[in-house]
Amino acid sequence: MKRVNSIWAVILFMMAGCGGSSKSGSESDTFITVDVKSSYPKKELILQDFMDVEYIPLETSKDFLTQGFVQAIGKNIIIVKNFVRDGNIFNYKF
Repeated sequence: MKRVNSIWAVILFMMAGCGGSSKSGSESDTFITVDVKSSYPKKELILQDFMDVEYIPLETSKDFLTQGFVQAIGKNIIIVKNFVRDGNIFNYKF
């Protein structure tokens, strides 16, 4: 009896799984197409709009060291990324 019930359950799952899905609209509605040859206006992104930004004053002595990859060095700024891949980017101004 258990075997018959198991067979019916398997058949029921197969029939339910093989049913066609009803799509509303055409396939072109589901894909976003971007013309890469076209020139688009540049958009300025502000970090505070989509990330949590926190400014922390650091030690100001000449012996201060940090661990990380130096990404950029400017006249008054140093940008450093952590060794750990946690997404932290450090911006040092002097």
